[in-house]
Amino acid sequence: MNLLSMFSDDQLAVFGCFLAIAVCGLVATLSYRLGPAGQKKSQTFTMPMNAARPAPTTTVQDRRAA
Repeated sequence: MNLLSMFSDDQLAVFGCFLAIAVCGLVATLSYRLGPAGQKKSQTFTMPMNAARPAPTTTVQDRRAA
């Protein structure tokens, strides 16, 4: 029984698209795992949670209305 004669051209195209998406996902996964982003680093950089916030100002000049 031939599978190509069992499905229509549209169904084969849809299966081909799903296969292409699966292959692209596999390549992306392998490149992430084998590339520099997937490597474990010995040192980890952690930014403090409040590093992006400016220091609170308590001077009178900063609090005046325009």
